This record gives sequence, C-alpha cells and structure tokens, in this order.
Amino acid sequence: MGTRSWLMLVAVGVLLLLALDSFYIVNETEKAVLKRFARVEKADIEPGIYPKVPLIDDVVRVDGRLLTHDVPTQSFLTAEKKLLNVDAFVTWRIADVQRYIVSVGAGVNDGLAMERRARELLDPRVNEALRNQFAERTVQEVVAGQGGALPDEALDPTAVSTEDLLSGGDGEAKTTSEVEADAEAQAADDGGEPGDTAASSLGDETDQREKLMNSVAQEVNAATLEDLGIEVVDVRVKQVDWPDQVRGRVFDRMRAERARDAAEHRARGREDAERIRAAADRQRTQIVAQAYEEAQRLRGAGDARATSIYADAYGKDEEFFRFYRSLQAYRDSFDSKEDVLILSPDSEFFQYMKQNRGR
Repeated sequence: MGTRSWLMLVAVGVLLLLALDSFYIVNETEKAVLKRFARVEKADIEPGIYPKVPLIDDVVRVDGRLLTHDVPTQSFLTAEKKLLNVDAFVTWRIADVQRYIVSVGAGVNDGLAMERRARELLDPRVNEALRNQFAERTVQEVVAGQGGALPDEALDPTAVSTEDLLSGGDGEAKTTSEVEADAEAQAADDGGEPGDTAASSLGDETDQREKLMNSVAQEVNAATLEDLGIEVVDVRVKQVDWPDQVRGRVFDRMRAERARDAAEHRARGREDAERIRAAADRQRTQIVAQAYEEAQRLRGAGDARATSIYADAYGKDEEFFRFYRSLQAYRDSFDSKEDVLILSPDSEFFQYMKQNRGR
C-alpha cells in the first residue's frame, strides 16, 4: 500500500472522528451544559440529540436524578450538654446545573468527580445544621419527639437508660396503644373527646420529629441552593446513640434495671403462689371437715335407725331375741379352735345349751 493510500485512510479516519464529535446525546436521567472554551454556552439542555462544533465544544453531563448520601456519624451536644452520636442521611438533586458545574466542578468535566466533591461539600453543611438543631433540644425531644424537661437523673447518661428516655422515665417502655390509652384517660378527666386528644398527642410527637428534620433540611437547602446549585430535598436521622465512653455504663444500668424488674416479678409470683396455695389448703380443709361432718351425721342416723330396728324386733319377741343374741355370742366365742373359755357350769351363758326342749 502506497503513501497516498495511507493518507486517504488517515483523512477518512479524521473525518469520521469529526463526524462522531459533531453531535451529542443527553439521556433522560442526565442534565447537561454545553461549554465552549470553558465558557457555558447552553445550560439545562433537555434530553435529546443536539449538534455541536467538533473539538471546540465540550458537553458536561451530570446525574439529574434524586441522590442519597450517608453523612458520616458525628457527635453533637444537646440542650442539657449531653453528647450524642448522630447518624443521618441526606437526599438531594441538582437544581441549577450551571451553578453546580461552576461551583462544584471547578474546571473538572467528570460528572462522578463532581458528585464526590458535592458530597464532601454537603457534609459540613448538614453537620452544622444538625448541631444547631440538637443544641436547641433535649435528649427526650430528639429521641422520643416529646417536649418537656427530663428528670434530674436523666441529665447523667450513667444513671438513665435509653428505655427510660423512650418511656418518659417510668422504667417501662410504652407502646403506641399505651400512649393512646393514657391520652384517652387524660381526655376523660378533662371532659374532652378521648380520640381527639390521643390523636393530638401522637400528632404533636410526630410534629416534633418532623419539625427537627424539616428545620435541618431548610437550613441546609438555603445554603446549598444558592452556593452550589443543589436542592436538599430531605435530611433524616437514622440513629441516635450514646458515645462509646458512656454506652457501656448505660447498658450496665439497663441490665441492672431489667434484673431488678425480673426479681420483683419473681417475688410477686412467689407471693401469688403462696396466696393461691394457702387458699387451696384452706378450701381443702373446709371440704374435708364438711365431708367428715356429713359422714358422722349419716353414721349417727344409720346407728339410730339400726337401734330402732333392733328395739322393734326385741319388743316383738324378747325371748327369741335373747336366744338369737346368745347364738351370735356362741359363734363369736368358738370361732377358733384355740379359743378357751373358763366359766362356771352354772353360768347363764350356757342356759340355752342346757335346755333341750323347744318352746
């Protein structure tokens, strides 16, 4: 192949590259701007196919979808000067792509690199907003969404458990149904509608949590939308926990409380068992006494009836009754061969044996 042929191939290749670089495609999930000599010529380009000047125009694409970023865990002080570890995440999207590329890109045309840079810029702003909001609220307001002051022992993390915070300091966690029952009871005392008060109480707790999250989102969004072109849609706290240096003591306190509750339940169970056992023994004694009384009564009635029958029979024929009783005495006396009786021959015991005549 000659030199001219090589030149023709190179020219065709160059023309092909220029042809491929003379248009660009913007997908539906992307936002793009057209830059010419580092100057933005066209921003917020809609999805589609567009022409451009080869080798001069440059297209910068970024992700236009809703993005989620996990903020690194940070420690914040509450209104009682108690330290809490907070794990949160933020959902955001690019609202002003031109401002975003200029502020975050800093001359970089890689969308992934700009996204990493945007996450780095979001972290301090979110942490600052969380720090401000946590500093205005107590631990109970942050954890349970409830207002009001905590008891004195709650101000010491070594003397209060997370369950106490969730239950309002009474030692037992309250479920939603228990909260509703308490609200209805309070409404009945106040003369109002129980359902309305319960819904209002739960709504207030939810509003407290929503207010905190919305305040953080609004504070961060006000800063990022103007400076970075980023719209912060929402900020949510995933977990609030004690720091490592006090967590062990809090868990020890919780274990001690659970052990005390278990011992109390066991003692109450033993007390109930003794009371039930005593009641059963008393009932058994009463039943046996009543049965013995009834048996003695029946036995006395039977003996009286037998005595009456014997008396009637004896009255009908006294001589025959005496003879019959004597025969029974003979049978009982001579029941065994070893029986020996020492009696006088003139004893009345043998009077019927001496008589050989019938009546």
